[in-house]
Amino acid sequence: MSDHPNPNGAYVKKFSFRPFTGFRRGRIYRIWSISWQWWIHEWSRSRAVKVLIGFQVFTLLITNLFVLTTKDFLMITDPSLTTEQILENTLIPLIRGIVSFETEIRGGDNHGDNGFGDGTFSIGGTSLFILLLAVLVGSGLIADDISNKTNEIYYAKLEKYEYILGKFGAFFIFGNVIITIPYVLEFGLLYIGLGNIDLISVLPLLAHVIIFTEIVNLTYAAIILAFSSLTSRRLYAGLTSFMLLFLANMIIPALAFTEGGEIGLQLLGDVLTLLLIFSYILDGETIIRLNLLGQDHILRLADGVGIESWMILGSLGVIILFGILIVIIQVYRRHSA
Repeated sequence: MSDHPNPNGAYVKKFSFRPFTGFRRGRIYRIWSISWQWWIHEWSRSRAVKVLIGFQVFTLLITNLFVLTTKDFLMITDPSLTTEQILENTLIPLIRGIVSFETEIRGGDNHGDNGFGDGTFSIGGTSLFILLLAVLVGSGLIADDISNKTNEIYYAKLEKYEYILGKFGAFFIFGNVIITIPYVLEFGLLYIGLGNIDLISVLPLLAHVIIFTEIVNLTYAAIILAFSSLTSRRLYAGLTSFMLLFLANMIIPALAFTEGGEIGLQLLGDVLTLLLIFSYILDGETIIRLNLLGQDHILRLADGVGIESWMILGSLGVIILFGILIVIIQVYRRHSA
């Protein structure tokens, strides 16, 4: 006689697997769930996210107050100045400050004596804070799953590409909340506050803000997630990401800019400078002056000599694709191991 409490299998038959009768969610919902649940988790546990959002709001409010209170004075001082120009001269340096630390850059209009415009800017008010938080938050997106061995739980319900898209989606939610949405709101607040602005005429400016900030989000996501997928320690992923982005921006320009003013191809290895110059390319500018340690360096992107616009775009594209490729290879390799 068998010692099994139910030798005839009645227990198993009674509680056997049954057809699922609930509502099945689609792939897009599953990808969105990964992204959104991560964001909710980070928001609840991370004070840094809340502090940076508060800092962003404070910075933008101060900027608005300054611009709106000095608008009349500026227009009296320079009668040719329009509210559209004030909007552009305020917003463009703000978004370029996202990736600008020490290098002062002045865009040119390809006219005049040296082809330089009048608008200059230097260190960005939120650049270091945004980079630090992006590294702090994004470095654990995949590394934490590897460390906690929760990636296999994901793979039980998801395809590997859904997992990858979900992780990139999570970073994009973070990037849009921290970077894109605040500057789009800043555009709206300045548009309303300045008044007398034709909306159609400033739509290209809004497009510039959105395209540039989303490219920043994509670049940060590709680099940080690549390092996150290479290790199970978020600290290592965060440090290497920060070193690549921040220290390269401090070191590479010093190597690329010679005393004679020529700019070497080393500049193509500095991600933050590539992003910064990309903003000028969006404006159609081809002459840029970079100021490093008090010395001006001219970058001409359309003279057929040295660095050209296509090199900037190509280098940025290669970096993004290379980062995404690393994530894909690592996710598939670890799962098949």
